[in-house]
Amino acid sequence: MRKRQRITTGRWSQRGYSLPELLVVIAIIGIFTVFSGPAMAEAYRSYKVRAAANELSIDIKALRYNAVTNRASRTITFNNSSASPPNRYSFINAKGKAVTIPLSDNVAIDTSSAASLTFNVNGSTGLTSNLTVALSGRVSSSRGDRYTLTVTPSGTVSSAYSTYTP
Repeated sequence: MRKRQRITTGRWSQRGYSLPELLVVIAIIGIFTVFSGPAMAEAYRSYKVRAAANELSIDIKALRYNAVTNRASRTITFNNSSASPPNRYSFINAKGKAVTIPLSDNVAIDTSSAASLTFNVNGSTGLTSNLTVALSGRVSSSRGDRYTLTVTPSGTVSSAYSTYTP
């Protein structure tokens, strides 16, 4: 059998939060929002640069795999920030369809060597030196992120991260 609560004052006893307690919680949430907003914006811009570098690295590796698998040369072309149209790369995918990948507004391609890369049927590039492609983006007024992708003559792809002052 359940016990019933007695009413001694004529009203039910109610538990809850008072208006001042709610206002304090809302003020604390507001303070966190004010201070975390810029940090979240920087983290998002940094993520965009990292995501573009990862996508380009995956596309280069897939193109090499495609060249070896299909026993046909495959080429990827980089349009750096001074090219027209800027900051995009293009290639022919495994199904024979031309694919062009534009990068976000925050990310720029900086090629320090050839503007295109061709994989031979054995997966090598046929180049005598490494091909380097850098993707960079401004994260804040005092920091920029740069990912440098290096493709060796044998076709190995590596990535290095650094920061710079814009």
